[in-house]
Amino acid sequence: MSSYLETRRTFLSSAGLLLAGCAAGVRAGRPDRVRFGVRSPFTTKDLGERAELLKRLGYDGIELGPEFLSVTAESIRERLASAGIAVGAIVGSIQLLAPDPEKRRAGIELTRTRLGMAQALGAAGVIEVPTFGECRFPEVAKEPPPHALEDRLLAEALTQLVPDAARTGVPILLEPLTRKETHYMNLQSHGVRIIESAGAAGRVRLLSDFYHMQLEEQDIARTLAQHGRHTAYVHLADGEARTRPGSLPFDYRPGFRALKSHGFSGWLTMEFRLAPGEDAPSALARGLEYIRRQWDEA
Repeated sequence: MSSYLETRRTFLSSAGLLLAGCAAGVRAGRPDRVRFGVRSPFTTKDLGERAELLKRLGYDGIELGPEFLSVTAESIRERLASAGIAVGAIVGSIQLLAPDPEKRRAGIELTRTRLGMAQALGAAGVIEVPTFGECRFPEVAKEPPPHALEDRLLAEALTQLVPDAARTGVPILLEPLTRKETHYMNLQSHGVRIIESAGAAGRVRLLSDFYHMQLEEQDIARTLAQHGRHTAYVHLADGEARTRPGSLPFDYRPGFRALKSHGFSGWLTMEFRLAPGEDAPSALARGLEYIRRQWDEA
C-alpha cells in the first residue's frame, strides 16, 4: 500500500509541475499554443457578461475597445476574474496621424498611457490604426497615396513611443486596413516599411487582419511568408461581408502555415459581423470550431 501511495504522490506531483509549466509557458509567451479571442460580435455591453459567454464557448480572451478603457486596469481585471478570461489587446489613441500637431502629441501621450494599462492587464499589445478615411493633410491630399508626409509623421510618433514599448514590454500593433476604410496604409509591406524606418522592430509589430488582407493582398500566404515575422496578433473574418470564419468558407490554412513558419504563438481574434438570422453565441461557437480546425490542419 505504501508503495502504491508513494507512486501516486509522485505522479500527482509530476502532473502538477507539468500543468504549472504549461501555464507559465503561456503567460511567458512561449510558443506552446496560440490563444483565441474575440473583439466582436456581442449582444451585451456588459464586460462581465461578455467574459462569461466567452468562457462558456471555450475562448481564452477578449479584445477591449475604447468604451472599456476609461476605468482602471484593476476594475477591468475584477470584471473578468470570475470567468478567467484574459485581455488579448487594447486599442491605442488612433490619433498618431491627426493633422493638428497638438492632437498628435495628445495621441502619443494617450498611447503611452495605454501601453502602461496593457502591461497592467497582461495584454499582448496596443492596437494602432494610423488613420481612417481620406487624407486630412491639405498639402498632399490631392497626391496619390501613400504620402511621404504621413510616413514621416507616423515614424516620428512611433520612434517616440519605442522606449515606452520597451519599458512595458508591450508592443504597439500597427494595423493596415482596406481602402474602403483608409486611404493610407492598406498593405502589410507598408506597415513593415514604417516599422523599419522608425527603427522599431520588435517594439512595433503588425496586426495582420485576414479580412483586410483578403481585399488588399494578392496572395495572403506569400505576404505572410515574407512579412509574418513582424506579425504579433491576428484578426479573423470571412470575405467582403466580414462574416464569421467558415461562413464562406475561406481557407485560412495557407496563411496560418506561413505564420507557423515564423513561430507565431499570439492571439487569433474574431472580429466579424453577424449574418442575417445569426445570433452571436452560435456564430462565435461555430467560428471558433472552424478556426481551431484550420490552425490544427495548417
